[in-house]
Parts: sequence; C-alpha cells; structure tokens
Amino acid sequence: MQSMYMIFRASIFLVIIVTCCSALADETIYALENKGTSLRLSGDFVSAKIIENELIDRYAQPAGHVFALNSIITQLTWDETQTRYDEELIKHANKTLEWCEPRIDQEKIAATANYYCGQANFVLSFYNALRGNYYRAGRRGTASINYLETALSKDPSLIDAKMHLGVAYHVADNLPPFIKMFSRVLWFIPTGNSEKSLPYLLEVIAHGDQYKDVARYIYSILLLETPALRPEASSQLQQLVSLYPANSRFQLRLISLLISMDDYEGTLRTISDYLDKGTKPAEPDLSLTKIWQVRAYLGLGETELAKSTFAEIDPVFHGDRDQLPGWSVAWYILTDGQLHDLASRRGQALSAYKEILSIAQNTYVNITILDAARAGLSEPYQLHNEQ
Repeated sequence: MQSMYMIFRASIFLVIIVTCCSALADETIYALENKGTSLRLSGDFVSAKIIENELIDRYAQPAGHVFALNSIITQLTWDETQTRYDEELIKHANKTLEWCEPRIDQEKIAATANYYCGQANFVLSFYNALRGNYYRAGRRGTASINYLETALSKDPSLIDAKMHLGVAYHVADNLPPFIKMFSRVLWFIPTGNSEKSLPYLLEVIAHGDQYKDVARYIYSILLLETPALRPEASSQLQQLVSLYPANSRFQLRLISLLISMDDYEGTLRTISDYLDKGTKPAEPDLSLTKIWQVRAYLGLGETELAKSTFAEIDPVFHGDRDQLPGWSVAWYILTDGQLHDLASRRGQALSAYKEILSIAQNTYVNITILDAARAGLSEPYQLHNEQ
C-alpha cells in the first residue's frame, strides 16, 4: 500500500497545474486558463483563485470547475491529511461530470467533453486513493483512462491529454503485485502501460501546449523512483527552479532530491541560494528547508552545525505541528531521533523512530525516512563519514 500511496502522491502536482481542454475552447477561456496555469506554476495560488472564480462566473462549460479541482488537489498533494476541501472537491467534480457526460458523443465537442470527464475522474481517483477507497479509486482511474484515450482519438493534436494518460498509466502499471492480483476479482485497478507513461510525458514536454512545464515536473518526480535516473530528475527540477523561482515547492523538491542523492555540498549550495533571496521563505517552508540543511550537515559530519540549526526550528515544529504536513513532521522526528542517538540518549531516539512508524500508518512517509527509522530501531544512528 505504501508504494501505491507514494505513486499517487508523487503525481504531485499532477494536478498542480492541470486545468481543462483549452486548446478546444474559445480564445478568452484559453487566455484565462493560460494565465491561471502560469500563476500556479509560479506558486501564486491567491491570484489563481481569482482566475478560477472568473472562469466559473463567465462560462457555462466547466472550465472553472476543473480548474478548481486541480487547485484543491494541489493542496492535497502538499498535505493529504487535510479534509477541509473535501466538500468543494465533490461539488466541482459533480458540476464537471453533469456537463461533460451528456456531451461525450456530440461530434463537435466530443474531444472537449471527454477531456473534461477524464480529468474529473482522475481527480476523483486521486482523492479516493488518499482516503483509502481503493475500489472507487480504481474504477475512477479506469474511467479516466478511457475518457482521455477517447479525447485523444477524436483530436490527435490534443497532446496535453498525454500528460494525464502518462501519469495514469504509470500509476496503474506500478502498483504492488498483490493489489493487481485482487483487481482481477474486484476490478478496481486500471490496466497500466509502462511503454506509454514516460514517453507520453516527454512528448508533452517537447510538443505540448499549456502543460510543458507541468509535464516536466511530473516527469522528474517519476524519475525519482529509480536512483540511476535521479541526476536527470535533478536537471529537470533545476530548470523549473530557474523558470519559477517564486514557487517554493519546486525549490523544496530539488533540495530533498539532492539529499536523497547524498549530494550534501550541492544541498547546502541550493539552500544558500534559496535563503539568500531578498525575501526569506515563509513558514513552514523556512523550517522545512532547514530540516534538510541539518541533514546535509549530518552527512558532512558537521554535528555542531546540525545541532545549532536544529535548535532554530525546534520551536516551530513543537508549537505549530498540527499545521504542518505530516510528511514534514516525519523528517523532523527522524532528525530529532538521530541527534538523540548521537548524544547517547538511546531511549529518546527509540521513541522518535517508533513515532515515525506510527505516523506512516495514517499519512505518506518517504521511504528513506521509514528505512532510517527501522534501522535506528535495530542499532543507534552513527555518522557515515566517521571511518
């Protein structure tokens, strides 16, 4: 289940920026969608909300509702434990499906209608997966693939649809084998196609319309699963950071990737560039950045720098823990446990490692953190550079 959860979550931002079938809409809708997409890529969700409302108010077709769905999913990929968006998500999905389902066979707008239906079902699949409703998630995922394939068959120039399909196929083809086995009986897992997933995303990066950089981000995330491909993922993320320096989530993803590659010097350089901007990142981004700064110091054997930096963020995680994404809390607890181990406080370290395993039962926890916590339960953490 952890692998399935990681893949659904890592589609990150699939939906960070996916809107609707603009290439087939009128120029005014297209212009608004383009603007909204650019705003979300830049991390300006407040201004993107204004675009969303304008699309909903001005047009009968559900461009604004699809835009809203993807804005909500963007927030859920940041912190999947949030439930405050649930009612709105269902409302916008229903509005979209009420419009598109009766029109999927109408010749002039069939591609548009199928594309809308495909995206709405993808979002519902993602949402149900987060909530543990895997039967519903799989059925929605199957519907999403069918709608998107139909949209593409009716309009082969709709290259952006391949971004959604690329992710959907990758998710379906990389689920744990035992889940696929059960799917033959329950029919809750769509059929995957690895041969299409990454090539589809590369095609969107090269020839897509609005979603070239969205596809670039998703492509980089999927590459993270294979250590040998992480340097390419780093290159793609560095391009995004260069293009959208105000989007802290691209920055944080790059920093976390460099840590996973054990590139501690590169991590510190990237953090320095990030923090040396005219305006420091707001919380919790600042403390999240410093968590990885601590980990880079530990990787370099700089124990005192690690301790002093950790002390700076300790009050934030203690005071505002309920406001932080669950995955970020897990990074904090792991670091806390390892620092306790280095200080020979074994009991407190063990407590931290056990807490991580408990958190992982309710929210996504990076496999690196889980592996480190399990290792810490077996033997005390030590600096790897002490040889």
